[in-house]
Amino acid sequence: MFKIEFNKTIELGVIDIEDASVSEAIWSTYPDYKSDVFIHWKGYQIELDKRGDISTIYNDIIDMLEELINNNSLFKSGFLSSTFTAYWNFKVEERTIKIKPQFFVASIKNNDMYLANEEIRKLDLDIEIDFDYFISEWSKLLKSIKEDLLKVGYTEDLENFEYLKNLK
Repeated sequence: MFKIEFNKTIELGVIDIEDASVSEAIWSTYPDYKSDVFIHWKGYQIELDKRGDISTIYNDIIDMLEELINNNSLFKSGFLSSTFTAYWNFKVEERTIKIKPQFFVASIKNNDMYLANEEIRKLDLDIEIDFDYFISEWSKLLKSIKEDLLKVGYTEDLENFEYLKNLK
């Protein structure tokens, strides 16, 4: 099972005219570090926050999606933030994505209990996901972030906005 859920941020931050990239703008747009992105992964819940995690790994997410869209069948994506550090090894066969993850630091819950990083590394978290579904789950999150950036006053002139520009 794979699904991305996220809370719509009610109170947004303010534009920082010095922000040049989408990553910087995401950090300014979300005023706190509360968990607001939840990736349901094979019965577990990975918690991320938009301000710290998503702003830091935004470019990695876009790189991962572009690898998939460009039909690369074998590749590795790395994510490095203070509370989410992982490598995901991808293998794409027909319209199925197989991910063999390595989580080094992550907020992962099983039921209502957070797992220690040592426990996480011992788990079999390999997963198979429909190609189109995986892309659509990330696209929903990115579209919401794009809408928030535009609400705060950012424009499509931000560095690395190209992927967001094409989201409908």
